[in-house]
Amino acid sequence: MINWKRSGPDIVASSPRRHSWADMPEDLPVDILPASNEEYAPPPPSREQIGIMRLADEETERWRRRFNMSRSEFVRTTAAMAIGFWAIDVIRPGVFGNYGALAHNTATTNACDLEWAGRHGLETLRNLPGEFIFDVQSHHVDPHGMWRVTNPAIEAFFAAIWPQASPVTGGKPGIGPGGHIRGGGAGEIDPIENLSRFHYLKELFLDSATTATVLSVVPTSPDTNNPLPIKEAVKTIDTVNHLAHSRRSVMHAFVMPNRGSTGTINPGPHPRPLYLTEELDLMMERARLYRDKLRGWKTYCAWGDVPYASGWFLDSDVGAEFLHQVKKVSEKYPEIPPVVATHKGFALPGFDQRAATPRDIGPAAKAHPHVRFLVYHSGYDIGDTQRAYRGDAKARSNTNTVDGLIKSLRENHYEAARFRKKGQHFGNVPNVWAELGSVWRSVMDDPDQAAHLLGKLITYVGPKRIAWGTDSLWYGSPQKEIVALRRFDFTERGRELYKLPHGLEGDVENPLRKAPHPSRTIRNAILGRNAAHAYNFDPDHRVHQIHCDQVQKLRDQGYLQRQGTLTESAPLRMNQIPGPRTRREVLKSLTESPWSP
Repeated sequence: MINWKRSGPDIVASSPRRHSWADMPEDLPVDILPASNEEYAPPPPSREQIGIMRLADEETERWRRRFNMSRSEFVRTTAAMAIGFWAIDVIRPGVFGNYGALAHNTATTNACDLEWAGRHGLETLRNLPGEFIFDVQSHHVDPHGMWRVTNPAIEAFFAAIWPQASPVTGGKPGIGPGGHIRGGGAGEIDPIENLSRFHYLKELFLDSATTATVLSVVPTSPDTNNPLPIKEAVKTIDTVNHLAHSRRSVMHAFVMPNRGSTGTINPGPHPRPLYLTEELDLMMERARLYRDKLRGWKTYCAWGDVPYASGWFLDSDVGAEFLHQVKKVSEKYPEIPPVVATHKGFALPGFDQRAATPRDIGPAAKAHPHVRFLVYHSGYDIGDTQRAYRGDAKARSNTNTVDGLIKSLRENHYEAARFRKKGQHFGNVPNVWAELGSVWRSVMDDPDQAAHLLGKLITYVGPKRIAWGTDSLWYGSPQKEIVALRRFDFTERGRELYKLPHGLEGDVENPLRKAPHPSRTIRNAILGRNAAHAYNFDPDHRVHQIHCDQVQKLRDQGYLQRQGTLTESAPLRMNQIPGPRTRREVLKSLTESPWSP
């Protein structure tokens, strides 16, 4: 039993260092131990992270016994999720931000709240007032694709990276010996099926409050080697939207302007990549074929034909040709917005490290105001501890850091403050969105880091220029990340530091005042309304369309309103995080496969 008088540091101090992620239960709904989307090597868990999981595990056991529930029943309740965020606040009581789980710093307040946590609260699968949760970075693979024949190393890579894709660990899910939840999918005979279209639909649309998605892509060429060829992505979009009888999902197409290059394409003279013209022509052809589904272009500047040394930059001549083609496609097909989702940050060893940095965002965005840049991962990489912006004298744009993105904007005189409306304190960069995929999950166990991440992006990129993405399916259901942002807010000190008197409940149009309606809060802007603007979505019209669509009915009838036992009426989410947990797992997979994203 937990001693309620013990402090967070006491619990951390009593957590043995020998504990690793493997010693911790993975069936808790808020799992903050390090994991990867396979684009970086996860660090070892900190003592604080172990302490959070240990405390949450002990409290889960205490409360499930109080309610006479099995562990498998209780961990699927909203109360169990509330315990997870309470544990973060206990172990890491934030100076600049917190999850509001210790309002009066007493056990009784928390205990009373837990019994009814989520009934009308923040853990619910229902969308709360004003919410339009638009996940602009989501993934899955095609288990039946030619890539498993033409490039079997990719299959080995997936099997090594994600336990539920392994023939050893990807078996039937359920409750194993000792109450441990095993498996991450539906017990498919072919384990790769656990990363399939079916599980994409289940994890994103049924096991979370996500409203709409952008199905993105991983880099590979040609299409026969692609784990998700564009025709299969189209089938996914059609499946989701046909089932919903509404438009819930759109997609990206991958573009590789540097295909056929033999070295890094820097600004200045450089040999033209052999297949650049073919790539640009493919953009126009794909727009013609998929104009009703295609809503942007995905690029990996750090990835090329030659490992380590054939990346490219958006402000190079090749980048300029590509961005000009983005404009031409949108002019010919106005329904396709000029969106470029570019990966910046998280660089595996096989990447061209220089091209992974956000150095080129500022100059490219300023030179191409017609293009909307979604900076995937906001330049973040593992080891980028979030603090207040360190200042122009110390920040470097050629580093994989959030400060690097800010410095790239500032050194090109393109930061948010330059676009303030008269009489307002905050501005918004016209055509740059900082996306949170894998980043929010990386910092949400540390409320102070979460506060600094959001605070400086609001300040330097703009309250209307932070985009929601999760990198799911790789992390399983994104519900825990959604609930984390629903719960999180700045403390008084954080509000003072970032000049946000109402925190995330401030008006996204003018954060110095309280939002007049939930749809106007900074929080709900980040959760989807900001990105909706980039993709030409009308969030309120879209919410009206899907308010009672078939996906919502299935979620309601199958998950929220079904009568029966607690198990039958609870979400079927397995709380499994499929990503690799250690650096060794990532490096092992890289030695077995020439492919890396």
